[in-house]
Amino acid sequence: MRTKDELKEKMILEKALTMISKIGLSGLKMSLLAKEVGVATGTIYIYFKDKKDLINNLYVYLVKKETELSFENLPKDVPFKDRFKAALRNYINRVATHPEVQVFFEQYARSPYNEGDNEAIIAEEDKALKPLYELIETGQKEALIKNFSSHLIIMMLCGAVGELSCQVHNLKDEEVTVCIDMMWDAIAIH
Repeated sequence: MRTKDELKEKMILEKALTMISKIGLSGLKMSLLAKEVGVATGTIYIYFKDKKDLINNLYVYLVKKETELSFENLPKDVPFKDRFKAALRNYINRVATHPEVQVFFEQYARSPYNEGDNEAIIAEEDKALKPLYELIETGQKEALIKNFSSHLIIMMLCGAVGELSCQVHNLKDEEVTVCIDMMWDAIAIH
């Protein structure tokens, strides 16, 4: 059995993302993906057992990547509120400059791939979102954020960011700041 190459696996996932943003989840075929990547179709199956496995792995890969990038270079010696808003701004900017990510998340959320027995995917998603859960829990411990389910807060914020990111190119920076302030006001204890 051939060993897996992490760089090739990442390349397959990134090419799948690009293709999905153009042709949708249903249009993605393993043979077309293999051609795009420049490998034999069988090579794709070394990394992913089927299309569902590929799509679910792409979802987890993107959640992890986007979370890491949202927390990259966050100021540590600032008040919680400023740190939280900086993470939101990072995520908004990231999704706005990489719209294919939001396209994928929206399609995945409404697809059969996001239904049924996905306990392993949910566990991986929770693991990838751990820094965000911890940030929210810190805000709750400091009595700055409402004591609602972290999961619900994340869903609400990601939905707002998803919509906002589609419009960022039409907004001035100060309008993005106002939107971030509104998201903060939605979850903050006043």
